[in-house]
Amino acid sequence: MNAGSGSHREHQREFTLPVQRTNRRNRSLKDDDIVLAKLEDAGTDRKRVTTVDSSKIDEVLEVTTLTESDLYEIDESQYVRKADVDEEVKESRLQGLKDQLAGESPETDELQREIKDLEARVDELTSFSSASEVD
Repeated sequence: MNAGSGSHREHQREFTLPVQRTNRRNRSLKDDDIVLAKLEDAGTDRKRVTTVDSSKIDEVLEVTTLTESDLYEIDESQYVRKADVDEEVKESRLQGLKDQLAGESPETDELQREIKDLEARVDELTSFSSASEVD
């Protein structure tokens, strides 16, 4: 037997959290000269948008045939976020592990502490906090 063959790491289970792929869309106004030229071509007086303000531009987009991509640089990206967690399934799996480990070896107490740590970590990872709570 290897020196490490009896370690508690052999009993660790891999926990996976459900995630969802989501799109994020950011937009920024194109160069002022391009935006103003497009607005003038569409019949909008330059004075109506003296400074290029995205809220004013959005109002103009609603009443003209201009498209959002005519005036905005649009950058879309994908990211992964945590999906909803089924609390019953999570608790059932953790309880099943606790039941399996109860009395199986002298390492049971250590494994039980490890499970409690994992439960706390899963709760931490699956709970949502406002930005002010995180800071």
